[in-house]
Amino acid sequence: MEKTNTTTFSKKQTRLDEKVQQIAHKVEHLSAEECFEWITKIMYRAILFLGIPYFLFVLFSFIRMAS
Repeated sequence: MEKTNTTTFSKKQTRLDEKVQQIAHKVEHLSAEECFEWITKIMYRAILFLGIPYFLFVLFSFIRMAS
């Protein structure tokens, strides 16, 4: 069995853990209004990211079904 180098994975995992801890620390110090605005921004981006491709999929499916 080949040995694999996992140092890059562990470095990436450490960086990811640090980022998550920074975000969690930032969220803990937000006021309720700032937290609501932050969540609103995240939801808006998720809707754009997921909603537009889904709309195009439905549109093309409808066009394909109609022809």
